[in-house]
Amino acid sequence: MFFESSLESTTTPGNFLGNLHGLLRLSIEYCKIKYIPALAFANMRVLKRLALSTHNVDWSVMNLELHPDSFRGLTELKEMHLADNNIWSLPAEVFCPLQKLRVLNLTGNRLSDLTQLMLSDWGNGPTEPGRACNTGLEVLDLSGNDLTLLPDNGLTAMRSLNALHLQRNLLKEIADRAFVGLGTLEVLDLSDNRLTALTPELFVSSRKIRQVYLQNNSLSVLAPGVFEGLDRLETLDLSRNQLTSTWVKRDTFAGQVRLVVLNLGHNQLSKVDQHVFKGLYSLQILNLEHNAIELLADGAFSDLKNLHALFLSHNRLRQIEPYHFSELYVLNQLILESNQIAYIHERAFENLTHLHDLSLNDNRLEEIPSGMKSLKFLQSLDLGKNQIAEINNSSFEGLEELMGLRLVDNQISEISRDTFFALSTIHVLNLASNRIRHIDQSAFSSNPTLRAIRLDNNELEDVSGVFTSLSSLVYLNISDNNIGWFDYSHYPQSLEWLDIHKNNISELGNRYDVGNWFQLKMLDVSHNKLRQINASSFPHNIETILMNNNHIEEIAPETFTGKEHIVKVVLYGNRLRRIEMSVLALTPWPDTRMLPEFYLGDNLIHCDCTMEWLQRINELAYLRQYPQVKDLDSVHCSMEHERGEQRRPLMAMRASEFLCRYEAHCFATCHCCDFDACDCKMACPDRCRCYHDTAWESNIVDCGSAGLSLVPAKIPMDATDIYLDGNNLGALGSHVFIGKKKLKSLYLNGSRIESLNNKTFAGIPALEVLHLEQNGLEQLSGAEFEQLRELKELYLHRNALASIGNRSFYYQKSLEVLTIAENKLKGVRPWELLPLPSGGPDGAYRSVSLEGNALECSCELLPKLLDWLERMYRSNGSAAQSEEQTESSEETSWGEFQCAGGKPLPDVVKECEGQRPAVVPVATATVQRTIINDDFIDYLPLLIAVLAGLVLTIMLVALVVLFRQDVCLWAHSRYGVRLCKDPLTALERCEDSEKLYDAYLLYSAADADLVTSQIGQELEHHGYGMCLHYRDVHGGAGFLGDTVQSAADASRKLVLFVSVKFLQLEWSQPEFRAALQAALELIRPSRRKQRIVLITSVPGSMLAMDPIMDILARTCTVIAWDDRRFWDKLRFAMPDLGRDGGSVNKASHRKNINIRYTPAPTNNLMVVGGIGASAPTATWPKRLNSEVSIQQQQQQQQLQHPHHQQPYPVPQPRSLGGAHSTYTTEDEEPSTAGSSPQYEAPTNPGGGAMYLHHHQNGGLVQYQQQQQQ
Repeated sequence: MFFESSLESTTTPGNFLGNLHGLLRLSIEYCKIKYIPALAFANMRVLKRLALSTHNVDWSVMNLELHPDSFRGLTELKEMHLADNNIWSLPAEVFCPLQKLRVLNLTGNRLSDLTQLMLSDWGNGPTEPGRACNTGLEVLDLSGNDLTLLPDNGLTAMRSLNALHLQRNLLKEIADRAFVGLGTLEVLDLSDNRLTALTPELFVSSRKIRQVYLQNNSLSVLAPGVFEGLDRLETLDLSRNQLTSTWVKRDTFAGQVRLVVLNLGHNQLSKVDQHVFKGLYSLQILNLEHNAIELLADGAFSDLKNLHALFLSHNRLRQIEPYHFSELYVLNQLILESNQIAYIHERAFENLTHLHDLSLNDNRLEEIPSGMKSLKFLQSLDLGKNQIAEINNSSFEGLEELMGLRLVDNQISEISRDTFFALSTIHVLNLASNRIRHIDQSAFSSNPTLRAIRLDNNELEDVSGVFTSLSSLVYLNISDNNIGWFDYSHYPQSLEWLDIHKNNISELGNRYDVGNWFQLKMLDVSHNKLRQINASSFPHNIETILMNNNHIEEIAPETFTGKEHIVKVVLYGNRLRRIEMSVLALTPWPDTRMLPEFYLGDNLIHCDCTMEWLQRINELAYLRQYPQVKDLDSVHCSMEHERGEQRRPLMAMRASEFLCRYEAHCFATCHCCDFDACDCKMACPDRCRCYHDTAWESNIVDCGSAGLSLVPAKIPMDATDIYLDGNNLGALGSHVFIGKKKLKSLYLNGSRIESLNNKTFAGIPALEVLHLEQNGLEQLSGAEFEQLRELKELYLHRNALASIGNRSFYYQKSLEVLTIAENKLKGVRPWELLPLPSGGPDGAYRSVSLEGNALECSCELLPKLLDWLERMYRSNGSAAQSEEQTESSEETSWGEFQCAGGKPLPDVVKECEGQRPAVVPVATATVQRTIINDDFIDYLPLLIAVLAGLVLTIMLVALVVLFRQDVCLWAHSRYGVRLCKDPLTALERCEDSEKLYDAYLLYSAADADLVTSQIGQELEHHGYGMCLHYRDVHGGAGFLGDTVQSAADASRKLVLFVSVKFLQLEWSQPEFRAALQAALELIRPSRRKQRIVLITSVPGSMLAMDPIMDILARTCTVIAWDDRRFWDKLRFAMPDLGRDGGSVNKASHRKNINIRYTPAPTNNLMVVGGIGASAPTATWPKRLNSEVSIQQQQQQQQLQHPHHQQPYPVPQPRSLGGAHSTYTTEDEEPSTAGSSPQYEAPTNPGGGAMYLHHHQNGGLVQYQQQQQQ
């Protein structure tokens, strides 16, 4: 799945690339672009580098197409990368506008014709030259395309080209004059093509070439003199071709005096004569590996005075003679591995005085070559996979500088004293996979610099004292031997990595307690015979311990405590049966480090009640004292109680299944344990086995097959499971299990029970599972199970039942499993014995078995029987039907059921149908099912359509509900339809319609210009009636509370513009804060989201710092000023407008009204008896203040007035008593005789004021106020 992208011309309005005029580098990758239009980058006139990689090659159907003017306008472009675009063809002159282009990369496309690039100006010859573009190109990369031919004169215009990459194409032929004009070419890569030959004149015009790569072609012929004249050539790679010694001869490399690297590996050369490399004085690396060379001529490398590395591995050399490497005085590396060398002359390495690395691995040497004594500076010697059987102290004489010796996979059997005496500087010694049985204790005493030794896969039995003198040893591998004894004292303290797996070690000895000073970090002791471990088994610095596949049975407590660097412990595949929790205890682990990882899988843990903790060990990570057991899923348990499955996964165990055996137990709360008659005393009966879990919620008493003839009298009262199967109990009397109130499962099967008393199971009301199968019961009267109201499973099969009362299972409303098969019942009417719910289509039982009994099959009752069987087994399947029948047929024939007289049920059905031909035949289950299936098939398309429609409807509804706010906002902004209505009552809607303004807008004086010119003007332009605080409301500071309250009462919405200035200026003033809170108090919290709108230009974290603002932000409608849908959300939060475009309660002359609010209370305050009313004081709203802490109120009361040093007095509630206030309406007379006449408000803010206000009942109320100065 992918998304297709596209590019537009920069001249197209809205194109994002069109504005990037100063861009220098542009890279577009993995965008699935199919076409680049004209002038796509025209505005990027200073662009230096353009990289466009769509990776359309991942989708073969997509290819990138270019317009001839796609890159027009990129006059400064120097690098163009169009790799991996699946380009098949190029328009003519598409790159011609790029006059300054220096690098063109078209790798990974499908170009097949080089002429499309217009890189040649040859035309029809010198008299009629053609037109070429990009003549200043320096690097051209056409690798990974489909080019098959390089034609003559195809690159004549590329006079400045330095590097040409043509690898991974389909080139089969290169014309003689293909590189004409490439006089400055230095790097040519033609690798991974299909070339078979090179013409002699191929490089005539390119004499400055320094690197030529021709590997992985099919070259079998090299024309004489093909590289002649390339006197600057430094690197030539001809590997992985089909070259033979016939074509690689004296003239092939003649004149290459500056050649440094020559690779002829993976060809078919059979010999190297003395003339092939004649004159290659500068050659430093010569690779001849993987050929068939059998012969090295005398002096074949004599001219290679500067050769540093010679690779001759995987050839057929049989012997090394003195003249083979003569005069190679500076050779550092000689690789002769995987040949057939059996003999090396003692003077073969005489002239290799500077040789550092010599590999003779995988040859046929039988002894250490004596000629190595002359290699004084040799540092690495590989003699592995030979046939060397003996080494001694003279084998390595003269190799004083040797640091690494590899003798792996030879036939060495013994390391004697001072065998490596001459190797005083050796660091790494590999003696793995030999036949070493004995190592002398002083074998390495002369090699104190040894840091790593491998002796794995030998036949060692004892290494005591062998390594103690090696104070620098860090790595030691002695695995896969026969070592039977181990002690840390026999190994050096410096050892960090010790591998001793696959030996016969039975104990990790620590005789001298080396724990604190031993540096060991990794110990592999797996596949040994360890039986126990303890804290002294590992040093304190250990990090990784591998102990898998041992015989470990016991781990001492706190074994890993104090191991502060432990990272991983592997214990899987051992014989652990019990693990104490303290075994895994750790020293308190830092929070900054990952907890160690332990592996305990493939151990059969005995999961008794002491092992329940292991299942939850990983839940204790928070304690930081226990590791994480990573493979709990592979830990298996053996059960303490041996019934049922003996091996179970640990993680599948229930807590009640972790059991311990007990004989007697007395709880601390039990005070009668010293007496016989004590219900709370737990005593296991004779010949029984008793088990309990950790919490004593499971209490199992197993008296199975104990030879009992009576039910034990002293079974613990708290028993939850009782096993009495396999005994000889005979007749069970009444109340034999009385008092066992926690009993859940009772097993009485196979105990030769002949009869039950009606009260046998009295007193065990919680029983859920009862097994009575395989006994001798002959009848059930109907009251035997009356007390077992919670019974879910009842097993009665294989008894001798001849009759069962119809009410035998009447009280078992929770019964799910009933088996009465293989009894002697006749005339069974299952629809009466086990009635099914009438409302449901399926049976109420999970499993019912009736087979082996005679059913009531009379023709009159047959429909009831078939109906019951159909409903019972429709979902559960036939109880006795075999899997083969179920798979071979979709029909149920009920052939497993028998009727009276032994007739199968299907035969009776056919007889009844034959007896009543005139009547509608009784439909068998087969017929019914066929009809149902046919109807189902007929209605299948309709059912699918209905289900699809239902699913689609549910999805649409779910999407609408999930994005309901966005849907409502879209509908309102697009069509003016309000889908989400405010939950207003009719009375509230009526009151709102009578209010004078749609919204009262509060803001900071510093934001007045912004709010007035943008928000207010925009809303009024759409017809909303707005009251702006600093524009329409006037009044002194002393009347601010009344002013704000009155304006809020007269408006349907209260809008707050909360900015930084608002919080710093207005909100910080106690008068304004108290006035606004008083107005908010009259709005119920449940109505705030519909009545109050917060327009915020500050982050939410700033609002959260103020308790009141935080409450408002959570309970009111909040709109961010920088929201891209701000205006849509604001208009959605405003009241609905009338059909005339204005508010539903506004006159058309709203803007002409200049109503001034004066400070007046809700109930008009007046001067009475000449006493002036005090200036109104702010009242702290109780409801808002109840939402913040008392401490925040006290802090608020301590605020100081901005103009005075004295603290602002605590606001007091203003009295609204009748002696100080009155009001008049148009329908009422003043209630106080001394009320003043009405008068107009003076212009000064300190005087009284008169204003008009809409009353809640719709009447016009006239308020009058006076104030004594």
